[in-house]
Amino acid sequence: MSLNLLDRVSQFLLTRSKKVCDRTTLFWLLFALFLGLLYPILALTKISGELHWIQDDARQHIFWMARFLDPELFSDDLIADYYNSISPAGVSFFYYCLAKLGVDPDFLSKIVPLLLSPLTVFLSFILCLEILPIPFAAFLSSTVLIQNLWLQDGLTSGTAKAFLIPIFLLFLWAVIRKSFFWTIGSIVFLGLFYGSFVLVAAGVLVCQYFTLNQGKLQLNYNRHDKNLAISGLLVAFVVLLPHILSNSDFEPVISLTQAKQLPEFEPGGRASFFQTNWWDYLFNGGRTGIRLTAALRPDLVYISLLLPIIFLYKKHFPLTQDIRRLFVLNQLLISGFVLYTLAHLFLFKLYLPSRYSLHSLRFSLTILCGLTLVILLDKLVRLCRERSLRTVRLVFLVFALFSIAFSLLVDPLTDKDFPSTGYITGKYHNLYQFLQQTPKDTLVASFADEASNIPSFSQRSVFVAAEYGIPYHVGYYDQFRQRTQDLITAHYNIDPTVLQRFIYDSKIDLWLVNSDVFSVKFLEANRWFNHFQPQASNAIHQVKLNKEAIALWQVQKQCTIFTDQDINVVSSDCILDWISKELN
Repeated sequence: MSLNLLDRVSQFLLTRSKKVCDRTTLFWLLFALFLGLLYPILALTKISGELHWIQDDARQHIFWMARFLDPELFSDDLIADYYNSISPAGVSFFYYCLAKLGVDPDFLSKIVPLLLSPLTVFLSFILCLEILPIPFAAFLSSTVLIQNLWLQDGLTSGTAKAFLIPIFLLFLWAVIRKSFFWTIGSIVFLGLFYGSFVLVAAGVLVCQYFTLNQGKLQLNYNRHDKNLAISGLLVAFVVLLPHILSNSDFEPVISLTQAKQLPEFEPGGRASFFQTNWWDYLFNGGRTGIRLTAALRPDLVYISLLLPIIFLYKKHFPLTQDIRRLFVLNQLLISGFVLYTLAHLFLFKLYLPSRYSLHSLRFSLTILCGLTLVILLDKLVRLCRERSLRTVRLVFLVFALFSIAFSLLVDPLTDKDFPSTGYITGKYHNLYQFLQQTPKDTLVASFADEASNIPSFSQRSVFVAAEYGIPYHVGYYDQFRQRTQDLITAHYNIDPTVLQRFIYDSKIDLWLVNSDVFSVKFLEANRWFNHFQPQASNAIHQVKLNKEAIALWQVQKQCTIFTDQDINVVSSDCILDWISKELN
């Protein structure tokens, strides 16, 4: 590689520019946007040909929005009412408006990532340019961030957490630019789409009152910074006020004492929270831990951990002098970890601790990754200009560039698990169509796994299902838990009058029954089913003893009105008729 070629490479990769319309900036931006659009397209190819599919989180949070198209759906439905109540106003309004234009919320949730992914890339790109005005660094940072998100299910659900990503990037960019309008606007959007992260934004604004001067922490006397912080904090307070004053029928939030008494919060439980050792609890827990390893994905992000060392020897890395606005990432980490600590101290008032640490680390480390790589490349290019060991250094530079290109562009595409989608596919297509033809207020009861898919794929209510057993609000979960216990008692009882009384009280219309629900092996292995004691143990004991004596088992064949593969649909009306005849 001649010096002339080295100059061209340096100009192509290390050119400084903040103008989006500049040719070099535009090239790297369009390249990043291409990848940001490619990944959701690759995700959609994973379910090519599937008739019924939905993302796992959307299965919880989107199904009830079918009401926007048909208000008669999910009427008087406890589960739908609950998920409606916890849906952020911005998310609900977004889906509502498009539903009024004829767009099915279920379909919309599947294409939203096609919009949010490139938007995330664009906002992270311009944010990075504010920190280090080198378009290639912005390309690296934005690409690594979007890969991190698609290695997990950060964007694919179309739910509130997907909207959080671009909105908070907009907030960080606005703070760096000291833009009053966009700072206030992004805080309002945070409140509408992901209220708890308004607290992180407020923490960043509080940090604006302080500054580092020659390594010393001092008060910031800049009038514009103080006015921006005060205005932002006032707006944050106003935005959070409805959350503070809310009085939902499903309140209160569960307390730490109550959570410790529920098996749902034990390791392996439906809402696994408490761990067997403190290390897993604080660092690795999906809901409790810092989740550093999740933020350090893809593996290229690990190089960001070198940046503190680089700054210790910044005289040897000239490009560090061009990094002027790194303060916002420091403030983000401080705010995120303060909220992480407070969330642990006030469980579960601030919901789950890990959401504060994970997002703060994710934003910071992926952006720092691009900066670190470019600083090291700049140093390597400078070394290649020196005469001593030039050939060796040139070879190392070529190797470094190929390694970055492979890690960034090729490696993700060779990973069969990339992008990670969390898509759930339905296999009982005839069943879904049959249920869609039943009255809109049909209520279905079942312990089959397929029960969790019925609201999304058939738009019919279920009495209970594992997917909807989220125990964070006592007003909801007390009812849900009681329902499940009552259903177990009726489902596995040998006394037909117990089944009869349950049908009258619960107004169950249809039962989904397969061999699993009367299988000892299935029931013993079903962690969710075994949360509900002593009813679950009594049911398993009865199945072991004599399942043919169970009332529902006896009546299922003659009362089956539809069959799809191994699932039988059993009519409650037929069951009641059979019980009446048996009693007479």
